Amino acid sequence: MLLNTFEYVRPNSLAEVLLVLDELRGKKTQVLAGGTDLIPSLRARTKAADYVVDLGAAGIDQIVFEKEQVRIGALVTFATLCRHREIQVKLPVIVEAAMKIGAVQTRTLATIGGNLCEGVPSNDSAPPLLVLDAKLHLQAKGGERLVTVEDFFVGPRRTMLEPGEIMTEIIIPVRDSFQANFLRFGRRKALTLAVASAAAGMAVQDQRITQARIALGAVAPTPVRAHKAEQILNGSKITPGLWAEAAATAVTEISPISDLRASADYRRKISAVLVRRALENAFGRATRARQ
Repeated sequence: MLLNTFEYVRPNSLAEVLLVLDELRGKKTQVLAGGTDLIPSLRARTKAADYVVDLGAAGIDQIVFEKEQVRIGALVTFATLCRHREIQVKLPVIVEAAMKIGAVQTRTLATIGGNLCEGVPSNDSAPPLLVLDAKLHLQAKGGERLVTVEDFFVGPRRTMLEPGEIMTEIIIPVRDSFQANFLRFGRRKALTLAVASAAAGMAVQDQRITQARIALGAVAPTPVRAHKAEQILNGSKITPGLWAEAAATAVTEISPISDLRASADYRRKISAVLVRRALENAFGRATRARQ
């Protein structure tokens, strides 16, 4: 199906982008990042646009490591994340998620900011960012704000972005003591949406968990934290049944649906497996990080 006609605008800086978006408030305006979601949606008529504003020249495609955090520009592609050496070493959970995004060609175009802003429940980049306690930098002509990933998603394909506002970067704390792992399950090994996904992260000292975080995707209206399961882990000494107990509790905190890809019951069962394995893997990484 052919695209409907629209006016294409490519501002030359971030300031120009914010000015243009402010001037276009109230009009059918779409923001173009990588285009891997937007163009198919425009073609399928599930999204409409009189104006498409290209962010390509906004200068928000850099990765900057600072003393205790990394700033990832919203237009950084998943291919860039996969091959970035410092991301591989210090935040391997980000690479694990990025590798699951579509095919090689898709990862070359798709951006982490665009992926988050689509707000789909099966978003693969959200669970790792939830466990890493990432913040999202949102900007509009009238100001800027930092929001948590958990607050950013407000419903299926709905985020807290306001008209004229865009995501400019993701800010992630970097601590060698806190290590995480991401796992997903789909109907195929690649090129498919997740049936369920899970990320887990923790810091360990003297065989005791000093901090733990768990997040799940594709099993609720938004990517979600498993707060009750985290409470079981925080401060606990490692025991043989601890991971299974936390996984069983995490499953009580999700609300999966049945669809063509899987039943709600199956999603609950596979989520328990994913959480348990992600916890085991995160524990192994956290233990090695202290050696």
